[in-house]
Amino acid sequence: MAREELCSARGPRFKAVFVLGLAHCGSTLLGRMLGMHPAVLSVGELMRLGPAVERDALCTCGAVMSQCPFWTPRLPALRERTRLDYRRFGVDLYAELAHGAGRELAFDVSKTLVWKRTRWWRNRGEGYVLLVRDTRGLMSSALRTERDLGHLLKKHVKWMRRLSSYARRRGDRALVMHYEDLCREPERELRRLCDFMRIPFTPELLRPADGVHHLVHSSTSGYLKGKNDIRLDERWRKELSPADLLRIEDAMEGLEAFRGRFERVSPPRARA
Repeated sequence: MAREELCSARGPRFKAVFVLGLAHCGSTLLGRMLGMHPAVLSVGELMRLGPAVERDALCTCGAVMSQCPFWTPRLPALRERTRLDYRRFGVDLYAELAHGAGRELAFDVSKTLVWKRTRWWRNRGEGYVLLVRDTRGLMSSALRTERDLGHLLKKHVKWMRRLSSYARRRGDRALVMHYEDLCREPERELRRLCDFMRIPFTPELLRPADGVHHLVHSSTSGYLKGKNDIRLDERWRKELSPADLLRIEDAMEGLEAFRGRFERVSPPRARA
């Protein structure tokens, strides 16, 4: 029996899969890709649904939340059951949303809120994906709106250590993926993710712009928006100053997720 047939015969391994990571790590791209799978309901950052509804934010389908054809009919029941408070969300809620949409599992990219909500869970049928991106890319994106690199780096180091430890403790229920690998070898990485979730790979995953997505609180970046051109974003090479690169690369050297994964472009800081 072929691998895809075996996956399909067993059914998905999880009821819901949660992405751990930091802002600008590529989670929206991954969520849009998984949203093309017939077995997956990709919901975006569902744990931020309350604030999104409160400000009537745009869904990725182009409509505001109060007029979205997917979320509008579901909001009354969600509000009654959870008050749209992510601390009341559980795996069963995600599973019911997926089944109600004719899918088999839910895919959520709430990142740091996943750590805050699920750290007390003990295998309730959920899986985790730690999505790691080169710190230089993350900082370059963040510095477009916030100029305090010291604050950004401190927060980055704290969360990367926290999330890496969290994923490690979940053993084989957690998969580590790198944004750079996803962009360079998208089919290989998506096959690896599908194997992890025990669902068959489908070529549609490589064409996220072909579908209509209903992702909550997704990235507003216009980079490659509406295109199926999956290309590595390395704008940091032109945007970061030599001094900023030095600070960022020094910080990266202390994080296990990056050891052996990147090449410095600035000289190491001299040791006293």
